[in-house]
Amino acid sequence: MLFNNTLHKLGFSPIEANVFIVLCKHGSLTGYEVAKLTGISRSNVYAALYSLQDKGKCYASEGETTKYVAISKEELLLSTEREFHTTLEEIKEYYPVPLEANEPYITIKGYDNVLTKLKNAILLCHSHLYLLCASDVVALLQDELKTISTEKKVTILCDKAIKLPSSITLYHRLKSPEGFHMIIDTEAVLTGDLNASSPQCLFSKDLSLVRLMRESFITELDMIQLNKR
Repeated sequence: MLFNNTLHKLGFSPIEANVFIVLCKHGSLTGYEVAKLTGISRSNVYAALYSLQDKGKCYASEGETTKYVAISKEELLLSTEREFHTTLEEIKEYYPVPLEANEPYITIKGYDNVLTKLKNAILLCHSHLYLLCASDVVALLQDELKTISTEKKVTILCDKAIKLPSSITLYHRLKSPEGFHMIIDTEAVLTGDLNASSPQCLFSKDLSLVRLMRESFITELDMIQLNKR
Protein backbone atom coordinates (compact mmCIF):
# COMPACT_ATOMS: atom_id res chain seq x y z
CA MET A 1 0.00 0.00 0.00
CA LEU A 2 2.91 2.35 0.66
CA PHE A 3 3.99 2.33 -2.99
CA ASN A 4 0.35 2.82 -4.05
CA ASN A 5 0.26 6.00 -1.96
CA THR A 6 3.53 7.16 -3.51
CA LEU A 7 2.12 6.66 -7.00
CA HIS A 8 -1.05 8.56 -6.04
CA LYS A 9 1.17 11.52 -5.07
CA LEU A 10 2.71 11.33 -8.54
CA GLY A 11 -0.71 11.70 -10.15
CA PHE A 12 -1.59 8.04 -10.73
CA SER A 13 -5.26 7.16 -10.27
CA PRO A 14 -5.96 4.18 -7.95
CA ILE A 15 -6.54 1.90 -10.96
CA GLU A 16 -3.44 3.19 -12.77
CA ALA A 17 -1.37 2.56 -9.64
CA ASN A 18 -2.61 -1.04 -9.35
CA VAL A 19 -2.01 -1.70 -13.05
CA PHE A 20 1.47 -0.15 -12.94
CA ILE A 21 2.49 -2.23 -9.90
CA VAL A 22 1.33 -5.45 -11.59
CA LEU A 23 3.38 -4.56 -14.67
CA CYS A 24 6.40 -3.84 -12.46
CA LYS A 25 6.09 -7.23 -10.77
CA HIS A 26 5.22 -9.43 -13.73
CA GLY A 27 6.92 -7.73 -16.67
CA SER A 28 5.36 -7.85 -20.15
CA LEU A 29 1.60 -8.51 -19.96
CA THR A 30 -1.46 -8.25 -22.17
CA GLY A 31 -4.42 -6.19 -21.06
CA TYR A 32 -6.33 -9.43 -20.44
CA GLU A 33 -3.55 -10.74 -18.18
CA VAL A 34 -3.45 -7.49 -16.22
CA ALA A 35 -7.22 -7.64 -15.72
CA LYS A 36 -6.96 -11.22 -14.49
CA LEU A 37 -4.16 -10.42 -12.03
CA THR A 38 -5.76 -7.25 -10.66
CA GLY A 39 -9.41 -8.28 -10.68
CA ILE A 40 -10.23 -5.02 -12.47
CA SER A 41 -12.56 -5.05 -15.48
CA ARG A 42 -10.83 -5.18 -18.87
CA SER A 43 -12.37 -1.89 -20.00
CA ASN A 44 -10.94 -0.09 -16.95
CA VAL A 45 -7.59 -1.86 -17.34
CA TYR A 46 -7.24 -0.80 -20.98
CA ALA A 47 -8.25 2.77 -20.11
CA ALA A 48 -5.53 2.78 -17.41
CA LEU A 49 -2.95 1.29 -19.79
CA TYR A 50 -3.67 3.92 -22.46
CA SER A 51 -3.42 6.65 -19.82
CA LEU A 52 -0.12 5.26 -18.50
CA GLN A 53 1.22 5.23 -22.07
CA ASP A 54 0.20 8.87 -22.53
CA LYS A 55 1.99 9.74 -19.28
CA GLY A 56 5.11 7.87 -20.41
CA LYS A 57 4.87 5.38 -17.56
CA CYS A 58 4.53 2.23 -19.66
CA TYR A 59 5.27 1.07 -23.20
CA ALA A 60 3.41 -1.19 -25.61
CA SER A 61 5.25 -3.94 -27.50
CA GLU A 62 3.75 -4.57 -30.91
CA GLY A 63 3.36 -8.15 -32.08
CA GLU A 64 0.62 -10.68 -32.65
CA THR A 65 -0.69 -9.63 -29.25
CA THR A 66 -0.04 -6.20 -27.77
CA LYS A 67 1.77 -6.42 -24.46
CA TYR A 68 2.57 -3.67 -21.98
CA VAL A 69 5.76 -3.04 -20.02
CA ALA A 70 6.24 -0.60 -17.12
CA ILE A 71 9.15 1.82 -17.29
CA SER A 72 12.07 0.85 -15.06
CA LYS A 73 12.66 2.11 -11.54
CA GLU A 74 15.55 4.22 -12.83
CA GLU A 75 13.40 5.80 -15.55
CA LEU A 76 10.60 6.53 -13.07
CA LEU A 77 13.06 8.25 -10.73
CA LEU A 78 14.56 10.35 -13.53
CA SER A 79 11.23 11.40 -15.02
CA THR A 80 9.80 12.20 -11.57
CA GLU A 81 12.83 14.32 -10.70
CA ARG A 82 12.54 16.15 -14.02
CA GLU A 83 8.81 16.78 -13.56
CA PHE A 84 9.30 18.01 -9.98
CA HIS A 85 12.08 20.36 -11.08
CA THR A 86 9.80 21.80 -13.77
CA THR A 87 6.97 22.19 -11.25
CA LEU A 88 9.25 23.96 -8.76
CA GLU A 89 10.42 26.38 -11.44
CA GLU A 90 6.81 27.10 -12.44
CA ILE A 91 5.89 27.81 -8.80
CA LYS A 92 8.81 30.23 -8.50
CA GLU A 93 7.87 31.95 -11.75
CA TYR A 94 4.08 32.07 -11.63
CA TYR A 95 3.05 32.08 -7.96
CA PRO A 96 0.62 35.03 -7.67
CA VAL A 97 1.89 38.12 -5.87
CA PRO A 98 -0.05 38.10 -2.57
CA LEU A 99 -2.01 41.06 -1.33
CA GLU A 100 -1.04 42.43 2.07
CA ALA A 101 -2.17 39.85 4.62
CA ASN A 102 -4.69 41.24 7.09
CA GLU A 103 -5.31 38.13 9.20
CA PRO A 104 -3.55 38.72 12.56
CA TYR A 105 -3.89 35.10 13.71
CA ILE A 106 -3.77 31.91 11.66
CA THR A 107 -4.50 28.45 13.10
CA ILE A 108 -2.77 25.34 11.74
CA LYS A 109 -4.27 21.97 12.71
CA GLY A 110 -2.99 18.39 12.51
CA TYR A 111 0.35 16.91 13.62
CA ASP A 112 1.97 16.76 10.17
CA ASN A 113 0.80 20.27 9.24
CA VAL A 114 2.03 21.77 12.51
CA LEU A 115 5.42 20.03 12.23
CA THR A 116 5.76 21.17 8.62
CA LYS A 117 4.94 24.76 9.62
CA LEU A 118 7.58 24.63 12.36
CA LYS A 119 10.24 23.32 9.98
CA ASN A 120 9.35 25.84 7.27
CA ALA A 121 9.37 28.73 9.76
CA ILE A 122 12.88 27.76 10.84
CA LEU A 123 14.21 27.50 7.29
CA LEU A 124 12.60 30.83 6.32
CA CYS A 125 14.22 32.64 9.26
CA HIS A 126 16.37 35.57 8.07
CA SER A 127 18.41 36.57 11.11
CA HIS A 128 17.51 35.14 14.52
CA LEU A 129 15.25 32.52 16.05
CA TYR A 130 14.14 31.93 19.63
CA LEU A 131 12.60 28.59 20.59
CA LEU A 132 11.10 27.48 23.89
CA CYS A 133 9.99 23.84 23.94
CA ALA A 134 10.59 20.36 25.33
CA SER A 135 13.67 18.45 24.19
CA ASP A 136 11.59 15.95 22.19
CA VAL A 137 10.35 18.79 19.97
CA VAL A 138 13.91 20.06 19.53
CA ALA A 139 14.89 16.56 18.39
CA LEU A 140 12.23 16.68 15.66
CA LEU A 141 13.62 19.99 14.40
CA GLN A 142 17.34 19.23 14.68
CA ASP A 143 18.09 19.10 10.96
CA GLU A 144 16.44 22.45 10.22
CA LEU A 145 18.03 24.11 13.28
CA LYS A 146 21.47 22.87 12.26
CA THR A 147 20.94 24.12 8.71
CA ILE A 148 20.26 27.73 9.70
CA SER A 149 22.60 27.90 12.71
CA THR A 150 25.70 28.43 10.55
CA GLU A 151 24.44 31.85 9.42
CA LYS A 152 21.58 32.76 11.78
CA LYS A 153 21.41 33.29 15.51
CA VAL A 154 19.54 30.42 17.18
CA THR A 155 18.65 30.44 20.89
CA ILE A 156 16.85 27.47 22.44
CA LEU A 157 15.38 27.08 25.90
CA CYS A 158 14.39 23.51 26.80
CA ASP A 159 14.08 21.07 29.69
CA LYS A 160 16.94 18.65 28.94
CA ALA A 161 20.46 18.76 27.60
CA ILE A 162 20.52 17.77 23.94
CA LYS A 163 23.47 17.47 21.58
CA LEU A 164 23.45 20.41 19.19
CA PRO A 165 26.09 22.29 17.18
CA SER A 166 28.11 24.85 19.16
CA SER A 167 26.65 27.56 16.91
CA ILE A 168 23.29 27.08 18.70
CA THR A 169 22.89 28.70 22.12
CA LEU A 170 21.11 26.28 24.45
CA TYR A 171 19.69 27.13 27.87
CA HIS A 172 18.35 24.59 30.33
CA ARG A 173 15.18 25.16 32.36
CA LEU A 174 14.13 22.85 35.18
CA LYS A 175 10.48 22.54 34.25
CA SER A 176 9.33 21.12 30.93
CA PRO A 177 7.44 23.85 29.01
CA GLU A 178 3.87 23.34 27.90
CA GLY A 179 3.82 23.16 24.13
CA PHE A 180 6.25 25.17 22.00
CA HIS A 181 6.82 28.88 21.48
CA MET A 182 8.89 30.24 18.60
CA ILE A 183 9.84 33.81 17.70
CA ILE A 184 11.07 34.37 14.14
CA ASP A 185 13.13 37.50 13.36
CA THR A 186 11.14 39.48 15.97
CA GLU A 187 8.46 39.64 13.28
CA ALA A 188 6.31 36.56 13.82
CA VAL A 189 5.46 33.97 16.45
CA LEU A 190 4.44 30.35 16.30
CA THR A 191 2.94 28.81 19.41
CA GLY A 192 1.09 25.55 20.00
CA ASP A 193 1.34 21.93 21.09
CA LEU A 194 2.49 18.93 19.06
CA ASN A 195 1.75 16.44 21.81
CA ALA A 196 -1.88 17.37 22.42
CA SER A 197 -4.70 14.99 21.46
CA SER A 198 -5.47 17.41 18.62
CA PRO A 199 -2.15 19.07 17.69
CA GLN A 200 -2.47 22.65 16.51
CA CYS A 201 -0.62 25.95 16.58
CA LEU A 202 -1.16 29.66 16.16
CA PHE A 203 0.91 31.73 13.72
CA SER A 204 0.84 35.49 14.05
CA LYS A 205 2.66 38.61 12.92
CA ASP A 206 0.82 40.75 15.45
CA LEU A 207 3.56 43.00 16.82
CA SER A 208 2.01 43.23 20.28
CA LEU A 209 2.02 39.46 20.63
CA VAL A 210 5.54 39.21 19.21
CA ARG A 211 6.77 41.83 21.68
CA LEU A 212 5.01 40.13 24.61
CA MET A 213 6.49 36.71 23.81
CA ARG A 214 9.96 38.16 23.26
CA GLU A 215 9.90 40.00 26.60
CA SER A 216 8.74 36.82 28.36
CA PHE A 217 11.51 34.83 26.69
CA ILE A 218 14.22 37.35 27.61
CA THR A 219 12.94 37.56 31.20
CA GLU A 220 13.24 33.80 31.57
CA LEU A 221 16.76 33.85 30.12
CA ASP A 222 17.73 36.57 32.60
CA MET A 223 16.37 34.49 35.48
CA ILE A 224 18.41 31.47 34.35
CA GLN A 225 21.54 33.61 34.17
CA LEU A 226 20.91 34.98 37.68
CA ASN A 227 20.42 31.49 39.12
CA LYS A 228 23.78 30.44 37.69
CA ARG A 229 25.61 33.06 39.73
